[in-house]
Parts: sequence; structure tokens; C-alpha cells
Amino acid sequence: MKTYRLPLLLIIFAFAFASSALAQSLFVAARYSDEVAVIDTSTNQVVTQIPVGSEPIRIAITPDRLKAFISNSLSASISVLDTVAHTNIATIPVYNVPGETTITPDGRQLWVIHQAPLASDPDHSPVAVIDTATNLVITTVLILGKGAKDILFTLDGRFAYIANNTLGEVDVIDTTTYQVTSIPTAEGSRRLAISPAGDRVYVTNNHGTPGSVSVIDTATQQVITTIPVGAAPFDVGVTPNNNEVYVTNQGDMTVSVIDTTTLTVIATIPTGILSQQLVITPDGTKVFVANGFSDTVSVINTATHTVIATLPTLVPKNRK
Repeated sequence: MKTYRLPLLLIIFAFAFASSALAQSLFVAARYSDEVAVIDTSTNQVVTQIPVGSEPIRIAITPDRLKAFISNSLSASISVLDTVAHTNIATIPVYNVPGETTITPDGRQLWVIHQAPLASDPDHSPVAVIDTATNLVITTVLILGKGAKDILFTLDGRFAYIANNTLGEVDVIDTTTYQVTSIPTAEGSRRLAISPAGDRVYVTNNHGTPGSVSVIDTATQQVITTIPVGAAPFDVGVTPNNNEVYVTNQGDMTVSVIDTTTLTVIATIPTGILSQQLVITPDGTKVFVANGFSDTVSVINTATHTVIATLPTLVPKNRK
């Protein structure tokens, strides 16, 4: 049986809490074996591996959990999985180095950002818009720069927000007209999170000294403030009660806690080396942080702002 590094699970950990008959199935991109592992969360066992394209790195699952879309970073394609039959049912050609993906709130479209610019237009990178029913590319939206890192939708699906890393901005695409506007943030915009009410988007700015988090008002599409945090902030998440924002600082091995009322840092929590992805539990009581170079996961108690457990992780045996 193959083993998988736990931080890979954390990327899609939240899917395990979905309310459906498929909720106990967890789909994990096994980047170094060109497969997607299916894990039964009731037994913590890998039940099957599904071959996909080269270096799968991201997964998006439709709201009804019947389809999973996999970004294959080295084969310029999206694999489509039947999550019930555990089979690869289609391959969608896209552009070079597909990266982060997300599905519109109504489940009808998959949006794919790309880490590389167009070969014919090195100043612009593509965002592919795919019909989830037909698996066909509907349109391609171009944004300036390269290396866009994250994408999310407003709660009503009207706008897509994209962290444009190389330009230090957040690009906003109107999902009706496909028009693009840009919001200047700070250097190295990296990851995004939206508040439970949908009124704010938080973006980590990975470069600069110190790093920072910009807060965007979704009604005005303007930056309210920019908050200094730790070194090289990476991931960001908002608690379900909207009281706090958690930010992983991969450069100084900490997590910053931001109060959403005062928009200031109220705690700094030591974690592990290269703290990156984080997941907040649905009840908001814990935050799980993947420490990439420590091979550990830190478990934070949100009431006390302390690490209450450090979990060791497994290293894949079949890395190429």
C-alpha cells in the first residue's frame, strides 16, 4: 500500500465534512505518482488510486460531489473523475501549467488559473472557464503577468478574485461579462480567503518585510487596510464566526491571528518549519497547519491561541 504525505490531505481536508453519502471519501492529489488517492475517512485507509495526468496538484469537487476535476501541472490538462465509480472519465486540454481551480457556487463552471503565460502572448496568462456538464472550455479570460496563485468566487458567484503574484495585485473578473479589473495590494499576493458574509476578501502578500495581509471590501472592490504579519505569509483562513483570521508565515515558522473588528494581529503562534496550508474546522475550535519542512502538522486551539498537538506525517515511498 502506498503512503502519502499528510499535508497533501490538508489541501482538500474540508471536503470530508460535506453532507452527502460521499462525505467519507477523501480525494488526494498524489503529485509524484500521477494518481489521485481515494481515502475512506472512516478507516483512514487508501481504498484505490486513480491514474490521471502528469503531476496532479489541485482538486476541485462539484457541490453534489459527483465529479472531481484535477489540475495536471505538467500535461496541460484537467482530468475528470467519477467520484462514485472511482474512474477517470474525461481529459480536458487546457494551457501550460494549470494550477489552482475552483467551481462556481452553482456548480456549473470550473475556473482554472495557469502558472505560465501564453506562448503567443508572454505578457498574459490564461484563465480557462469550463462547463462542468459538457467538460468543454467555454471561454478563456486573459490576465496580465504570470504565476497567478489562487482564485475564489464571491458568495453569489458574480465575481472571481485572483491573487496575481508577480504583479502584487488581485484581479477581479466579472463572471457575466468576463471583464477584468485590478486591485493593487502589496508584493507577492499569494492566497485568498473570503469572510462568511462575503463582504471581505483577505489576501496574503508573500513578499516584503514584513509580510502583510490586505483586506478588500467586496462592495467597493478597494483595499480597506494592509496588516503587517510575519515573514513570507502564505495561507489564510477565516473562522466560521468571522471573529478571527489565521495566517501562516512560512518564513518565520509562525501563525498570525488577526482580530476582524480591529484588523490588528492579536497573537503570534510558533508552529513548525515552512508552515503553509491551513484548515479551520467547521466548528471553528481548531486550526490544522501543515509544516512542510518539519513533516508535521500543528493543531491550534483557537480559544487559547496555542498549539495543543504536533502530528508527525508520512513521506511517500514512491517519489520520482
